[in-house]
Amino acid sequence: MKKTTTIFTIAVLPFLVSCGGDGAPKIKDATEVTIYEPTKGTVTEVNEIEPGNEYKILDERLIDKKEDSYAIVHNLNGTTDTLSLRTIERDHSDGTRTYSPLRGLLFYSLASSYFNNRVPSSSGARSYYANNEAFQKSQGLQNEMKSSARTRRVKSPGVRSRGYGSGKSFRSYGG
Repeated sequence: MKKTTTIFTIAVLPFLVSCGGDGAPKIKDATEVTIYEPTKGTVTEVNEIEPGNEYKILDERLIDKKEDSYAIVHNLNGTTDTLSLRTIERDHSDGTRTYSPLRGLLFYSLASSYFNNRVPSSSGARSYYANNEAFQKSQGLQNEMKSSARTRRVKSPGVRSRGYGSGKSFRSYGG
């Protein structure tokens, strides 16, 4: 029994030494960052440019509830669809992804906050917008979205705390 305890102690000791006194990993150069979690939703109006493959953002507006976010899609055939972002997010039951290109576009808009629960740091590439006015309006709405967001502070590891093999090349060897 004593031999087993000694072997266990020798095996576990290096792991305990690598942790802080409280058992937590050492974070050498941590910085605190603020995370903004949006509470407002968006209405994003888009024009279909190429059938089913390309859309441009015409307008974006903020609404009170994030879960009520939706997109208004003006199709080339003259019809208009109103889609909740939940609908766009999930695949259709038959496995097709009809609105997949639209979802990709929305990742570059204010609607991206719905999909990734973060206030976008930049509303995305100018090329996703129908015109410069729509792009500029989106940039301005980011401030309103950020000011109404819930915030929390988290510690983020610095460069020296990136983990095993940081700064070195650890390529696998094999054939």
